[in-house]
Amino acid sequence: MTERPAEGFGRLLVERSGGIGGMLLVWEVDIDASTRRDDLGPRIAELPWSDSRQSDDGPQTTGADRFAYLIESRFGRVRFGESQMPSEWKQLVDDVREVVEPQRRQPG
Repeated sequence: MTERPAEGFGRLLVERSGGIGGMLLVWEVDIDASTRRDDLGPRIAELPWSDSRQSDDGPQTTGADRFAYLIESRFGRVRFGESQMPSEWKQLVDDVREVVEPQRRQPG
């Protein structure tokens, strides 16, 4: 198990865009202040951030009602189409959605 970095785990941002209305939802959590710090922090630090990067063009999605995800932390930034998201990233997104309520934001 990864130890807590000296500077902490920091903030995690999960942004979901797309769908029928193109609505943008954002979940942002301060991992170090979270009640789930000891669970989420080490998992975030251990994820393959550099191996999971997609092109700057964004994720490839299929279908009219698919979502795209942007996940950012102090460890890196990744983008996935909903159907291409690896299971460890999907679990992280699901866990973050349980920790904090989403904010609606305007695209762009």
